[in-house]
Amino acid sequence: MLKINACYGIQGASYGERYVPGGYFDEMEFDTFLEEVSKIKDVTGHFVYYPGHPLIDSPDKLKKKLADYNNAVVSDIGAVTWPDRKFKYGTLTSKDKKVRKETIDIVKHTMDLAAELDAHSVLLWPAHDGVDYVFQADFADAWDYLIESLEEIGEHNPKVKIALEYKQKDPRAKCYIEDIGKLMYIIKSLKADNIGAALDLGHAFLAGERPAETLEILAREDKLYQIHLNDNYRDADPDLLFGTINFWDTLEFFYWLAKIDYKGWMHTDFVSPRDDRMKMFKLAVKAIREFEEMASKLMEHSDIIDKNLKDHNFVDNMELVKKIIFNK
Repeated sequence: MLKINACYGIQGASYGERYVPGGYFDEMEFDTFLEEVSKIKDVTGHFVYYPGHPLIDSPDKLKKKLADYNNAVVSDIGAVTWPDRKFKYGTLTSKDKKVRKETIDIVKHTMDLAAELDAHSVLLWPAHDGVDYVFQADFADAWDYLIESLEEIGEHNPKVKIALEYKQKDPRAKCYIEDIGKLMYIIKSLKADNIGAALDLGHAFLAGERPAETLEILAREDKLYQIHLNDNYRDADPDLLFGTINFWDTLEFFYWLAKIDYKGWMHTDFVSPRDDRMKMFKLAVKAIREFEEMASKLMEHSDIIDKNLKDHNFVDNMELVKKIIFNK
């Protein structure tokens, strides 16, 4: 079964937005959050952040706290390199050497924490690395800084996996690492062998990708370190509830997940600004299991499905898949 984690910084947050900066909820107390999550049997890990997460500066206390609630573990840890005005013109690509160093130091310390917490990988999302207008940036310098920064990060501890997250836009109008193609170019350009990808399903939709194909590209290079599950209408990335919009693409994605036998964690990366957070979280966990179950049923007929794939036999495949899923 796929391993599912929870994230206090997402599921327990107040969900501020540009129109209601204070959000629609009070931030949930950490113990309350852990108590609620511990009741969901399919959730066995926690995605945490540095800096800012409760007890993150005391790893032993954090592990004990998680153990007190259903013996959950730290699945992955994210390096927070975005909520500060000093990053407005980039982090890893900033022309300011001091800003680049601060960013790299944050990631290095997060790597140290990951090793101490036995986390699977470290998330690195270069949120502010990009442009808003033409004639705004020196692309040669930016890409030199990006590669140099990632090399230094990777060399800090080759045993710690770095999951680099791509995104087409937001908060910048255009991000440098905007799709799987640019991400793979970076990975292939690096000497550091411990830098791979965080595949955010919503980001793949936003980039106009076929998520199952993106999954296969990363799997064949053994660079799939994290999966983030959410949904959107392919025009923006509001981190909507997983499994609620792009049904067929998501089903194909889970079929290929079963084919590659993915062993990592599933990060429930959605926000719920208006609806009950825990109810939405339970619905997301249920949806993950439902898609996993549907994919498992499809795998029982993988010989026929895969032959149809090789023959580009779409009609017969869709007839078969619908018969299996809808039992008609």
